[in-house]
Amino acid sequence: MSTNVEQIKEKLDIVDIISGYIKVEKAGINYKAKCPFHNEKTPSFFISPTRQSFYCFGCGEKGDIFSFVEKFEGLDFKGALETLASKAGVELKNFKQTNDVKGEKDKLFEIMEKATQIFEKQLIENKEALNVLKKRGVTNDSIAKWRLGFAKNEWRSLYDNLQNNFSKEEMLEAGLIKKTDNETNSGQIKYYDTFRDRIMFPINDSAGRVIAFSGRAIKDPSTGSEQENKIPKYLNSPETKLFYKSEALYGFDVAKNHIRKLDYTVLVEGQMDLLMSHQVGILNTVASSGTALTELHLKKIGKLSNRIIIAYDSDDSGEKASRRAAEMAMALGMEIKTVSLPEGEDPASIIKKDPAKWKKALKESQHFIDFSLNKALEEKEDRNITKEIIKNVLPLVSLIKSEIEKSIFVKKIALKMKVHEQDVLNDLKKIEKKEDPNKGEDPFKNYSKIVNLERILAGIIFLEEFNKSKKSKNLKEKWQQIVNKEKVEEILANFEKNKEALIFETEGYGEKGSLDEIAEDILKRLELKNLKTKLQKITIILDDKNLSKKDQKETKTDFNKIQKRIKELNN
Repeated sequence: MSTNVEQIKEKLDIVDIISGYIKVEKAGINYKAKCPFHNEKTPSFFISPTRQSFYCFGCGEKGDIFSFVEKFEGLDFKGALETLASKAGVELKNFKQTNDVKGEKDKLFEIMEKATQIFEKQLIENKEALNVLKKRGVTNDSIAKWRLGFAKNEWRSLYDNLQNNFSKEEMLEAGLIKKTDNETNSGQIKYYDTFRDRIMFPINDSAGRVIAFSGRAIKDPSTGSEQENKIPKYLNSPETKLFYKSEALYGFDVAKNHIRKLDYTVLVEGQMDLLMSHQVGILNTVASSGTALTELHLKKIGKLSNRIIIAYDSDDSGEKASRRAAEMAMALGMEIKTVSLPEGEDPASIIKKDPAKWKKALKESQHFIDFSLNKALEEKEDRNITKEIIKNVLPLVSLIKSEIEKSIFVKKIALKMKVHEQDVLNDLKKIEKKEDPNKGEDPFKNYSKIVNLERILAGIIFLEEFNKSKKSKNLKEKWQQIVNKEKVEEILANFEKNKEALIFETEGYGEKGSLDEIAEDILKRLELKNLKTKLQKITIILDDKNLSKKDQKETKTDFNKIQKRIKELNN
C-alpha cells in the first residue's frame, strides 16, 4: 500500500503545482522561472517534470513539491502535506510525525484549535460582544467565516476548560495562559488566562491552522476609568513555536490565492479593516494585525505579487507607518501605492458608511511617490517646498530599482517644481551617494562560474545514476582508465554537493545533442589532456644525459605509444 506522500506525488505534477504560485515557461525539457525565494531579474529557477524536482542556480534552493510548498507558504511538513493532500483529493490516514519538534507542534495546533472552539461558543452566548461587532458592521457570515470568538471576563475560564485535556506547560507554550511572578502562601504558582473580556480574532498560518490570537477589548479603553485606560485596546498572543509576529499576516491564508490571481495586495492595519474589506468583496486584503510591518511580511506577500496598495489609518501614526512600509517595500523592488482616506477615518469606518467609497479609493490609489510629492506641494509654502522634496520625496525616488522609472519621477518632480531635470538629478545623486557609497560597483565582481569538462562528465554520471542506467558505471570505468579510480572518486565527491545543479545543467546539454556523444567527446578530450601532460614529462626525462640506455629505450617506447595514441584520438 502506498503512503500518503506517494499517493500525493502520483496525483500531482510539480510543474502544475509551482505554476499555481509563480509564472513558469518552457526551457528545453524543463521549465524555468524567476526564483520566488530571492530577488532576481533573470530566471535561474528550474523545474524538472521528469524528476519532479526544482533547483535554483541563484540561491541553491532545491527539492520536491513538499519542500516547495513548505518554503513558499512558510509551513512545516505536515502543513504542506495537508495543503497538497487537499489539492490531490487524498485523505490522510495513519500519518505520524517522527520528529519530536513536529510532534510538539501538533499538540500546540490541537490546543489552539480547541481554544478557538471554546471562544466561538462563548461569543454566541455573549450578546454584548455580538452587539459590538454588529455595530461595527460585521455580519454573521463574517463572524462564522473568520471564526471570531469571545474570552470571558474571568481569570481562569479558558484554563478550566482546557486543563482536563492539556497540561499547564502546553497552555503556557501556546501562549494561552500566564503564571504569577510569586508563589502563594501554600507554595503554589497561580495560573491565569492571557485573554479576558476580549473579542477574539484567530490568526492562521498559510494552511488555515490557528497559530495565535488577537484580542480586542470589548470596551474602548479610552472611554473608561484611569485603570481601564491602561488596558491595551488590542492584545496579541506572545511568540510561540507556531507564531512569529515578524512573519504572520492576518487573513493571508484566505487572501493568498486572490492576491496571486489579481496580482496585487491591499494592506490594512487591523482585523476590523480586513473583515470589512473582505465582506465587500476585496478578497486580496491582508492585515499587519497591529504589529510593526517587517521585511519578512513583505517578502511573504512579494512571493505572490510585487504590487501593494497600502491602506492604513489616516491619522499621524497611520501615515508614519505607511511611510515605513513604503520605504521597506520599495527597497525590495516592489511597486507601492497608497489610498487617500478622509481625516480621522479608517477602511472599516468608510466601508460601513459606503462600501462604494472604499472601492473608489482603491481605484484612485496613487504611487507612494506621487502621493508624497502632491502632499508636499499642497502643504508647504514655496520657500519650503524644495526642502520638503529633498527631505521626503527624493529619498523615495532613490529606492526605485528601475532607472527608467526613476527618470520618469525625476521629470515629474522637475515639471511640478518648474526647475531643470538636471537640478533634480544632481540632488538625487547626492542622496544616492550618501545612502550607498559603493553604488555602481558590481556585487558579483568576485564571482565566477567554473564550467569544465569534469563538471559536465560528473553531471552526466549523476543523471544516469538517477535514471538507474548502467551507463554511469561504464563512464566511471572509462574515466578511471584515463586517470585512476581514486582521482575519479575524489572529483565526484567534490561535485556531490552541487549534484542537483549538475543534473539540471546536464539535461540542458541533452537538448543540444546526444549525452552519449557528449560523454565520449569529453572522455576523449580528458584523455588527450592527460596524454599531453605525460608527453611533456617524458620529454624532460629523455633530455636527462645521465639516463641509462635501458631506461632511455623504455622511455622512448612509452613516448612513441603516447604519440601514436594522440594521433588516433585526433583523427
